[in-house]
Amino acid sequence: MDTAKSEVIVEKIPWAQILVLTVVISFLGPIHTCLQPNAAWYALGSVACKLVLMVLPLILIMAVGVLGKLMGRTISMSYYTYLYSMSTALLSFTSYDEFPIGRGIPHFVYDVVNFPPEVLPWSTLLVPPVEAVQPMISGGAPVQWGAWLPAIVWWGIFFAACGFFALGWGVIWRRRWIDVEKVPFPHTQVAIDLIEKSSSKKPLKERLGLPFIVALALGIAYQIPLLLTYMYPWFPDIYGWRTNTCLMGTYYLDPSSPLAQVAGFAQFNKNPVFVAILYMAPLNVLLGGWVWYIVFVVLVQIAYQMGYYSGILEMGGCGRVWCGTQGYRIGEPYKWDVFTTAGVTVGIFISYVFLNRQYVAETFNAAIGKLSKERTEELDRSEPMSYRNAYAMIAASAILIIATLMAVGSGIVPSLTMIIFYVIVNFVQVRTYALVGYVAPCGSTYGIGWVKTALGTPAETTDWYVSTFFSYGLNCQPVGGGGNGFALLSSLSSYQMANAYKVSTKNVFKIQLLVAAIAPIISVAGTVWAFYTFGQNRMPSAGGWSLYEYYSPTALARRPAYDPWWPHMIAGILFAIGISAMHARFVWFPFEVFGFLLATDGHALIEGLWTVCLAAWVLKTITLKIGGSKLYESTGISAATGFVVGVVISCFIGGILFVIRFFVPF
Repeated sequence: MDTAKSEVIVEKIPWAQILVLTVVISFLGPIHTCLQPNAAWYALGSVACKLVLMVLPLILIMAVGVLGKLMGRTISMSYYTYLYSMSTALLSFTSYDEFPIGRGIPHFVYDVVNFPPEVLPWSTLLVPPVEAVQPMISGGAPVQWGAWLPAIVWWGIFFAACGFFALGWGVIWRRRWIDVEKVPFPHTQVAIDLIEKSSSKKPLKERLGLPFIVALALGIAYQIPLLLTYMYPWFPDIYGWRTNTCLMGTYYLDPSSPLAQVAGFAQFNKNPVFVAILYMAPLNVLLGGWVWYIVFVVLVQIAYQMGYYSGILEMGGCGRVWCGTQGYRIGEPYKWDVFTTAGVTVGIFISYVFLNRQYVAETFNAAIGKLSKERTEELDRSEPMSYRNAYAMIAASAILIIATLMAVGSGIVPSLTMIIFYVIVNFVQVRTYALVGYVAPCGSTYGIGWVKTALGTPAETTDWYVSTFFSYGLNCQPVGGGGNGFALLSSLSSYQMANAYKVSTKNVFKIQLLVAAIAPIISVAGTVWAFYTFGQNRMPSAGGWSLYEYYSPTALARRPAYDPWWPHMIAGILFAIGISAMHARFVWFPFEVFGFLLATDGHALIEGLWTVCLAAWVLKTITLKIGGSKLYESTGISAATGFVVGVVISCFIGGILFVIRFFVPF
């Protein structure tokens, strides 16, 4: 242990470069995203929906590697790690799904412009009055900084508090996930493999290797035709992307398809970049991802034969998951959004904390001074900050989150409820991403049920609207949606790289803290400037829709499902606890509860994730059978990395071309 500690590199942080890059990317990132006609694939931060494929970190790693070669300088592993830490933390503010674009500024602007002020529940701390906002629609107007200043400050404080809260939990879980369990973090594995190839002093062909080069070419050959189909209507649709295909690459069944006669079958994913990432996930989780889906199909078919899911055979694949009163997510008898996305999620958290109760107790005892001085000092030396300070930061951030929520109209009870489930959902989302490289649960607005219960009788009050709206970013999609909890993902991913290269986790934490503190306020300022300058209606991905209508008591009557839904949630909790106990107790039991989450979560269903789980499981099994872990590590990971990098390069180039096209049409 002492030897390992002595090897940790404590290299000076290049603060000037980190600060400049953070400011520039935070300001320009949302603008770049809004200028994309298809920001789901060509944003600067992350793409591919809930896969959260990291574009920015990989591009910066490649850029620094090339510059180092051209300048004849050796780039240290510490520098790569610091760059990765900064760029992963910035993903939340430079992506289409996350704040300030995803369920953020565009939607508040829409409401203020389209509804009379007397009916809107939104405080001026969230968005200024209509007279200040109206010029943003068409653009070409001076920025009304004075009118926006209270909102910019409020959003900056709120998201910084959410970031600090998540960073505190990142410190708590770091040792268990990184040092003990060695969770794979597939996306970070791609970055590490890319750094190894970028920093090697071998000749180019030798350091990249044939598997990487071939897969890189395949990734580019796959993504460039998709880019061209988006750019030019006349370009041939080589991969059938214009036919029954969602943006993430999911093919949804048409009711006329023979397969559509199976009530539980809706869609499959044909996007190979999903396979490349999931290839690095544990086999037992992948196995569950497709086996549990077969169970799901059988259960739905049985229910259909019993009279449930009426009319579902006349619906397309997306409609079967999302739409109507009889879709999978909210329809009887299973109410999968409640059973899986809400219930199983809570059950996973309870099971994990119980099974690791000694670890959790040790961190807490260290914080309150109940451990020996020697043990406490030993833990503090290896962590980004002491457990005492981590828990203190969590508590202080929670108070600040509650205070900011109450300042715009939320009540104390729903605010406390949101904090509790923020911990649970954020943990499970990041845990799933760390295991397989995909964010789950992400079944839309399943988390609203907890806040609705805290609110009591539905009523058109400010408390109702504010609390249900913010429950989305805190309790439904803190990662891959609102972005409130992205710092937990970015910090743990960065600690994984720091562990690989023996870089100081304390320095990594400092960079994460800087980004969490300043990026929110700068990103809002950049968005506001862009809307006044270019016009919200002119920017392809800046459109908004009504939060006021979406979060009305009437609209939310079906979220997370029609009453009663608590029995389904309790059943999901118990199911997850049971599967977790079986997996922990019996070596022969093959299934992880995370596989069930990947098979039946609302967003996993809409993305047809079972298909890529099956493909990745088959490929990884074959790899290990033929050449064992040696072939997997030397060839499999290299090929997966190459394909991902090829897709990322193509997406980055496409994003630049779309920005140019906005100003100079071609």
